[in-house]
Amino acid sequence: MGLQYKLAILNYTTRFVDFADYMLYHGMTLFPISDDLKPYPDYTIANTFLAYLSSLPFGRLSILSMGLPYCICAALILVFTYKLGALHDKKWGLYGVLFALFTWGFLDAVNSLALDVYPALFTVVCFYLAYCAELKRQPWRLALVFLCLVLGFMFRGPIGLIGPAIVVGSYYLFSRQWRTLVLFSLVTGLLFIVGVALLAWAAYIQGGENFMREVLMMQGLDRIASNHRPRYYFYFTGGLITYGITVFFALNVIARKYKQFFTQARSLDSSMLLYLTVWFLALILFFTIPNSKKARYIIAITPAISLLAAYIFIDKSNMFSRARNWVLGFCLKLPAIGVGLALAVMIYNCYASEPLKPNYIGVFTSFAILTIVRYFMDRNYYVHPHRELLVLAFGVAAFLALDAFFFNPITYYQELAIEPTPKFLPYWFW
Repeated sequence: MGLQYKLAILNYTTRFVDFADYMLYHGMTLFPISDDLKPYPDYTIANTFLAYLSSLPFGRLSILSMGLPYCICAALILVFTYKLGALHDKKWGLYGVLFALFTWGFLDAVNSLALDVYPALFTVVCFYLAYCAELKRQPWRLALVFLCLVLGFMFRGPIGLIGPAIVVGSYYLFSRQWRTLVLFSLVTGLLFIVGVALLAWAAYIQGGENFMREVLMMQGLDRIASNHRPRYYFYFTGGLITYGITVFFALNVIARKYKQFFTQARSLDSSMLLYLTVWFLALILFFTIPNSKKARYIIAITPAISLLAAYIFIDKSNMFSRARNWVLGFCLKLPAIGVGLALAVMIYNCYASEPLKPNYIGVFTSFAILTIVRYFMDRNYYVHPHRELLVLAFGVAAFLALDAFFFNPITYYQELAIEPTPKFLPYWFW
């Protein structure tokens, strides 16, 4: 919620402000309504309804009421990332949460109000329920998986069901649960058909036959065969770069442990790493198919790559010793790196025609505090049994400060300068 601080909502998310505003004044509809009270075909009503609920007690929209549903959703992603790792080791879950917070793509998706945060939540919940059902011998959890798939459809349309379904189906395939895979595939296919039929029916009720066709195209075929260039390599290059050091160390773990994925006597940890790898690769390959590609579309890989990267602190062998030392050293150097970046921008602004606008006070204040914290850590916790966890948490705090006071203000003011219709809202709920 703290990272939501800004003066206006920009880019494509300005339409979400209109949707919620119209709902406040005109009541519930089957699809969001925009200018001239016409229904908008590209989104379902679920997120607008949540923004409406969080704004209703105060009678108006605000930055926080728009951002609250996304922040709760992101918090639940962290909860289930922890719970998934904790099925093996509580430290695995904790390190996984910290690596998720170290992932710029994840933070940016929440900060920019990207609807893809919702399918990311239902993906990790579905995988957790499916994996837990097998691990704890509780097959009734499969019913909850189907409920999450329905919720995914409600929040993001067909793509909100397909993404989580691919992850769960891939898990059943690689864990060789053949009967469950067949049952899951049949029921998921049925849910998909029913969901599309209800979507088309709701569109027909609200906007007639032409609107129904528009909905089916924009939420279905247009996402696959759009007029964007294919760029099939996107998610293997620039798309992954936004996920930062987390994806780098996830790939490191995959490269070093993949031989154990296919041994006969596979350990529980190796099996978990295999399923996380399949989750990661399955989503990357699936989202490579549509022509339209954006880094936020694959936000659902965050729990998988976070837990994969976290494994460098769970496996205490020499295999990951260099990786651990590099991460810990980087975390301790982040305050100095942040100050260096701020000074570099100050020098750049002396010569630039369009100066960059970081929050200098926030940068220098936060990193002065972090320097004091590091001194305290080095003095009192240098040989602490949980020092690695503390240092990584320190690095995450520095990264969040850098994101809040350096990167976010710079990108915000650059986008504000070219945004034709910014939506200026009060920050507080009241």
